[in-house]
Amino acid sequence: IQRAVTKYLTTICLLSGGILPILVDVNTSHLLNPDWDSHARLHEAWRLSVNFLVFSLGIFLLWSKNKEILAGLMSLSIHLGFVIAALLMPLYGGELVGEGVPEPEIFSVPIGLFIFTSMCILQVVTLLLAKKNGLSLSRDLS
Repeated sequence: IQRAVTKYLTTICLLSGGILPILVDVNTSHLLNPDWDSHARLHEAWRLSVNFLVFSLGIFLLWSKNKEILAGLMSLSIHLGFVIAALLMPLYGGELVGEGVPEPEIFSVPIGLFIFTSMCILQVVTLLLAKKNGLSLSRDLS
């Protein structure tokens, strides 16, 4: 039953990184924002596409090939990538919330940062549980 739990938790993390951004960011606050440079919109479309492809491959590996560690690392790459981008904002002038864009908060933290950081932590915990259950990356790669 623990193995099923780790698979479902990784699925939740993959969904939040691969599908949720498409539902939230394909609008005038992000991808279709008329104030964004056309090149910036290209990068946003690229990010959404890559996240979706990583999600799709991760789901396939997780549920069709039972590659839990590999799928978890793919999920972690999406979430950790966001956390790294947030930490590096002072270097490139980034902001968590665009100017004039209302964003809900959870515990006074913008919801995007809260969700991606939570999913990052959840995925790390899930990977540790999977490792405790005897799963390994070397097994997944064989």
